This record gives sequence, structure tokens and C-alpha cells, in this order.
Amino acid sequence: MMITLTIDGQKFQAKEGQTLLQVAQENGIDIPTLCNHEAIEPYGACRLCIVEIASKGRSRIVTSCLYPAEEGLEVKTNSPKIVEN
Repeated sequence: MMITLTIDGQKFQAKEGQTLLQVAQENGIDIPTLCNHEAIEPYGACRLCIVEIASKGRSRIVTSCLYPAEEGLEVKTNSPKIVEN
């Protein structure tokens, strides 16, 4: 099943089960990472890959390597909240 979400104002398609980081990387959007490596399971320890997400009128900061892509999700990779953290 395909999911549509928005990253930095652009709409993208994602496969169900993909993380926000995977979708961003597949579409040439740079999100810094440190502990992310294909040989290990993601665990979000370094928190370098944080993004701001908005859904249903709420926004919050999440680690993109762990957070699953969701239908209609709005993702910001360089918002004031991200820069502050």
C-alpha cells in the first residue's frame, strides 16, 4: 500500500512500513544521521535525525529513523523547533 506525505512542502509517495528517514533519503532530502547504519537496527540514540511532524493539528519532534511514514503526515526537516534542538 502506498502512503502520501509531505516533506518540506513537497508531496511524496512512500511504501507502508518505511521510516521518515528512508522516504527522505530515497527522495534526495538530506537528514543528518550518526547512528543510522544498514547493518544495525535503528534505535534513535544519537537524535541527530530529528524532524518536526504535524498531524491532526499537533506538532512534535521525533527521530526520523524510527518514525513510520503515515498518510497525510507533514514533516519539516529544518523548522525553528529543529534548529533549537
